[in-house]
Amino acid sequence: MTNNKEAEIDSRDLRRAFGHFATGVTVVTTLDTSGAPCGFTANSFTSVSIDPPLLLVNIARSAYGCDAFTGSHGFAVNILAANQRDLSNRFARAGADKFADQDWHAEITGSPIIEGVVAWFDCEHFEQVEAGDHIILIGRVVQYAYNTQAPLGFCRGAYVSFGMTPGMLQLVSSPGSLRVGAIIESNGQILLERNHETGQLHLPASDSVGNVATPDSLLGKLASAGIEVDLPFIYAAYHEDSRRFVYYLGELLSIDDAVETSSMRFYEFDNITWEEIGDSAIIAMLERYIREKRLGNYSIYIGDRAQGEVHPA
Repeated sequence: MTNNKEAEIDSRDLRRAFGHFATGVTVVTTLDTSGAPCGFTANSFTSVSIDPPLLLVNIARSAYGCDAFTGSHGFAVNILAANQRDLSNRFARAGADKFADQDWHAEITGSPIIEGVVAWFDCEHFEQVEAGDHIILIGRVVQYAYNTQAPLGFCRGAYVSFGMTPGMLQLVSSPGSLRVGAIIESNGQILLERNHETGQLHLPASDSVGNVATPDSLLGKLASAGIEVDLPFIYAAYHEDSRRFVYYLGELLSIDDAVETSSMRFYEFDNITWEEIGDSAIIAMLERYIREKRLGNYSIYIGDRAQGEVHPA
């Protein structure tokens, strides 16, 4: 039997309950009437429609700058990367000069697009809806962009990770049970390493992720070749007997001339000789990467060396 009597709602407890829904973190921006940039941190972001392209965010009526958002002709939604916690905290505070020393640029509406974010959406105002102590801003997307960085997550009042980080991977692996590699691209070329003993090519890999100060680790080997990378996403995870293989989709941060004198170098996609690679799992992974790069839509392979499932990223 249903009790139709409305229970008394504890606003703080309700906020905690809402906080159990894991979300990403965004910074919503616009320009006020004087042309000055303003923004706020929000996780109340939702896609609404593809045709027409609509999204929505919520802003509290009491929020500093609310009038700027309701009175402007547009706004931008910046989805923060996993390394932008400080930026999230800065835009969550009231009264501070949030854009001090912050790089940003403008697109069609003039709203600030913050550098280094996972994705951004430049929007014209489509509709505003008054809803209790908040105002729902519905925007029509006029321009957008995205990349392969890991997003910043938020749940139960704390930041969270949406995937297994290299550090976590090390903690759950016993010595010799893991092989970690990376797909790293630069200007349409893929980074491959040649084994001096066999002469075959393979993706850069090691028995540990490590760091730049650990020479035998993946990051250490790359650093010694003059390559600095971030490893935001797992691209393939498979096993063979008792050994696990994990390959990341790496993001190239910097490169110097040392790579030309190392066993690693970048190869044009069209010039990759599959016979020189030999490893069927690596060949399948690279073929999938080339297909998905053309589509701009990446996935994750999970299974064993011979067969598995491809899941949307």
